[in-house]
Amino acid sequence: MNRSLLLGAAALLATGTASLAADMPYPVKAEPVAVFVPAFSWTGLYLGGNAGYAWGESKATDVLFFDSTGGVFTPGGLFAGNDVNFGNMDGWVAGGQIGYNYQFENNVVLGVEADFQWTGAEEGIAFYATPAGPYYQSSAELEWFGTVRARLGYAFDRLLVYGTGGFAYGKVSSSTTVFGLDGGGAPDFTTAAGGSHDNVNTGWTVGGGLEYAITDNWILRGEYLYVDLGESNVTTYLAGTSGSFVSAKADLTSNIVRAAISYKF
Repeated sequence: MNRSLLLGAAALLATGTASLAADMPYPVKAEPVAVFVPAFSWTGLYLGGNAGYAWGESKATDVLFFDSTGGVFTPGGLFAGNDVNFGNMDGWVAGGQIGYNYQFENNVVLGVEADFQWTGAEEGIAFYATPAGPYYQSSAELEWFGTVRARLGYAFDRLLVYGTGGFAYGKVSSSTTVFGLDGGGAPDFTTAAGGSHDNVNTGWTVGGGLEYAITDNWILRGEYLYVDLGESNVTTYLAGTSGSFVSAKADLTSNIVRAAISYKF
């Protein structure tokens, strides 16, 4: 009988263990933990460099020459105004920029930027003031310029489309050499008298561009600017002929395309 009791207990224990095992849940693989990656923001200070190309024109109006010496040109010569267009003032531009952007919740980006550029934009021209002379050789050059601009754009995540405009300033240099004519009506180079004039002009600029953030810190840009440095009065005194000078009203406009790279802090 004892043997029968032991066998029954063993069977009952085995049945209970099997039932318990059947009721236990199988191991389930844990769900991967989501990692939060914040959206890119254009807010912040940035600093960088740029390079590109400029083309434009410089005009001089009411160009007057006065020879007070009565010597090498036409005695007491005062020649009526001429209008001179220097044509295409083409050349390279290179410089740097610094600015700050703030991105609003609706993806509108507002910013301010200042830049400074060196340029190689220049052009020269030669002409006769009248059939009787004198003969001019003149050149104009935009040596450097800078801008301080507001920027307004819209961000498509890492792509920013923007417009910009504001204040512009730049150094415009000009030089003029004047010659009398010989008996055959050709320039008499022994009568050459020349001078130069430098002026810092102020004006305005407007443009636009695209920027793309290739990383959270490094940003590439393509940009176009139109720069108008206004009109200034230019008086160029001629060395070698005391009291002789050339006066004119001059202006300069320029188109600039450039690529830039900036580091956003």
